[in-house]
Amino acid sequence: MDLLIKIILVIGILGVLFVAKSVYDKKYYRERIRELIRMQWGMYTRDEYSDKMWENISYYHRQSEKADKSGQASEGVFYLDDITWNDLEMDSIYQLLNHTWTSPGEEMLYHILRTPRLSGGELERRERLLQDMAEHPEEREELEMALYDIGKTDKISVYEYLSKVKGLKHISRLPHLLAAAALAGCVAALFWSPSSMLILMFVVMGVNAYFYYREKGKMVQDIALFEFILGIVRQCDNLSGIALEACQEECRRLYELAGKFKKYGRHHWLVSGGNTMSGSLFDSLFDYVRILFHVDLIKVGTMIREVQKYEKELVEIYEIIGYLDSMAGIASYREMVGEYVIPEFLPEREKVREMSLKDIYHPLVKDPVKNSIQTHRPVLLTGSNASGKSTFIKTVAIAAIFSQTIHTVLGSEYRAVRYRIYSSMALRDSIQERESYFIVEIKSLKRIFSALSQKEAPVLCFVDEILRGTNTEERVAASTVLLQELAGSSAMCFAATHDMELTHTLEHDFENYHFQEQMGKGDISFDYRLRHGRSNTRNALKLLEFIGFDEALVGRARSQIEQGMPDAGL
Repeated sequence: MDLLIKIILVIGILGVLFVAKSVYDKKYYRERIRELIRMQWGMYTRDEYSDKMWENISYYHRQSEKADKSGQASEGVFYLDDITWNDLEMDSIYQLLNHTWTSPGEEMLYHILRTPRLSGGELERRERLLQDMAEHPEEREELEMALYDIGKTDKISVYEYLSKVKGLKHISRLPHLLAAAALAGCVAALFWSPSSMLILMFVVMGVNAYFYYREKGKMVQDIALFEFILGIVRQCDNLSGIALEACQEECRRLYELAGKFKKYGRHHWLVSGGNTMSGSLFDSLFDYVRILFHVDLIKVGTMIREVQKYEKELVEIYEIIGYLDSMAGIASYREMVGEYVIPEFLPEREKVREMSLKDIYHPLVKDPVKNSIQTHRPVLLTGSNASGKSTFIKTVAIAAIFSQTIHTVLGSEYRAVRYRIYSSMALRDSIQERESYFIVEIKSLKRIFSALSQKEAPVLCFVDEILRGTNTEERVAASTVLLQELAGSSAMCFAATHDMELTHTLEHDFENYHFQEQMGKGDISFDYRLRHGRSNTRNALKLLEFIGFDEALVGRARSQIEQGMPDAGL
């Protein structure tokens, strides 16, 4: 009996030390995370993106777009198509913007970037929260700490699994209850017959561990989802107490929704101790309890029933958290770029071609040259190779998308109406479809012309090297007609070309702008400055010469031009 008292005393002392260490760990963890959040403010939070990650990140958007077959949502959004998204390298731009802490946040941010808003209400709502976060850093940090504890999961798309919870199969809890009861009985019997029950206890422990891993392997993705949902539900209380005025409605709704999941979240530590990066001693030790007593598998049986009962509420929680996190990510991006402006939208449909952009720059260009343009006509850009035409029209396109999504334009002024945005730029042959470059290009152009007949918001389109896939004579003739048609419609168009003939055939329809190079002795340089008027320089032969092609070869090409050879775009 004295031995038993000593054992109980030792266990009691260890228990006190264990609790004290857990309290210390939790306090240290929060301090460490707060410091991390401050260090990460203004920086992106993910470095690598696998194909699986992209699939997960884009799933919510793809399902939202699929739900609206027409491509134009009733609440006033427009879906950027894949051609425009790829033309503008928006995957890379998204990576710069992705300062989010949670999977719902990065999935929602992707959706936001692909759905420019055609009305002002939602953009004004976003701006109020972005301003609130910038003006109240301490409250924003509290929000970010709650989001950090939710975290990200790369194994699954959270929204994909939330939308499939009705199909989850119920699991029988009885075998796991029996396994736990058997081990508990062995532990209790040790007090009466320690020598004989010790061997039996180790046998039961081995059987339980084997049975645990076998059964858990069958539901590993479901458990990952449940752990993630637990993290979300547990943080709803923390999020509901955030003192940012602009998101009080969302916080109040989170509190209401979380109340429906009290049974789901009760004894949550049975399934997951929390963020695995916390370093908590309790979390580490309790893993062995889960393995031997199957407490997480028993709890999952209850979770399946609860999550199926409140499927819609769970999706709403996902969307609110995704919204709050995506806004925090955008606020962080604003801090990173430093130089940005809030867009000003023109209300009159008559001003569809009135655009004023000052000091705009491309987000992917290091040390960018900023350009400005003020126009009320379609724009035709000319200039020599590598002078900056393509980069400029991409910059304008990205500015338009940013203005109608993250309400943030990289520049000092942006004034325009809200547009449906299309591009036809970085095209290539389609081997799988057995289509030549020219076929791919005219199909790309056709979708823009089809959009003109729709009665929604006006079209803003960007065309780089129109009809480059055919011969010069037909290219100039067809390009003239197509661009005149765009100019005669209600669309605003930016087009870049090497065909100087177009600057003359379209001078009554388009405003001419150009970029140019500076030729030196043995070198060529670019200032990437936009200039009014048509270009009067070409540099293809000079570039051949500077790269090191034989002077005789370059000379023969120059002679061909001087002798009146048809212009091949050089």
